[in-house]
Amino acid sequence: MNEKNELTLRSHGKVLLTGEYVVLKGAKALALPVKFGQVLKVETVKDELTRWESLLKNRKVLLRLVMKKDLSAVEETYPDNAGNEIIKILQVLKELHPGLFGRAYRIETKFEFDLSLGLGSSSTLIANLSKWAQVNPFELLDRTFNGSGYDVVTSLSGKPVLFQKTGYGRQWQFVKFYPKFHKHLFFIHLNKKQSTYQAVRKFMHVEISGEKIGAINAITEEILAVNNLSRFQELIDAHDKIIGKIIRKKPVKQRLFPDYPGAIKSLGAWGGDMILAAGDPDTTPQYFQERGYKTVFPFAKLILKT
Repeated sequence: MNEKNELTLRSHGKVLLTGEYVVLKGAKALALPVKFGQVLKVETVKDELTRWESLLKNRKVLLRLVMKKDLSAVEETYPDNAGNEIIKILQVLKELHPGLFGRAYRIETKFEFDLSLGLGSSSTLIANLSKWAQVNPFELLDRTFNGSGYDVVTSLSGKPVLFQKTGYGRQWQFVKFYPKFHKHLFFIHLNKKQSTYQAVRKFMHVEISGEKIGAINAITEEILAVNNLSRFQELIDAHDKIIGKIIRKKPVKQRLFPDYPGAIKSLGAWGGDMILAAGDPDTTPQYFQERGYKTVFPFAKLILKT
């Protein structure tokens, strides 16, 4: 534990470019850090109460908690009866670092991105809290949100990550991914948030063949090496078709954008958050905006260059 009276920490959000869903079953996944993240400020105070405040991008209060400094009781919540998730995380932190809550704190978290974008509100929180408490981030993750952990690695490192979770544990390597055709790539918000937690719960009961895992792995490996747009478009089309068959859903291009002249790939839990479009840089933003999808990020505006 850092003994400074005040501490400020920041972790990057992420985009999962390949391996959504199947990363939970051992497939290789490529994750990219984004420019936006979450900031955690912790101040040690002389008090019997710890105060927690979560702020949105516009500094509007999302959550406020007042607790006994040893977490034995919650004195106040805003909104009413909110904050169970945060209280659970803090209780786990207390178990992992028993001396942490022998004092009181003023804790503030602030998001730099709109929560509906699905850029990693949970993973950036786990990353920040594990750095503050100096505990194993994966132990904290496994005892709270669960999940594969690719997002926590990306948040902590701020680097592109090739990640795989196997029977031997989590394995990853830092890679380079900033293709020369990046001006043809756009991230588009679908105007709704999809619950990653619910999607994960449903997916864990799905059986997947080794052949499909191998196919996704091959696509991910080739995407890391691809140097032309047309081949990249073929690869993300193939990826979406495989995932679509596994989860029994039509790829997003077939469902919503059949006349888009480029390629489209879902990102994260299908049905919400963001998609990736690969096509003409002059017409792609207008195509989606005319259809009511106003949040369009060019690759370079969202992805952190490392």
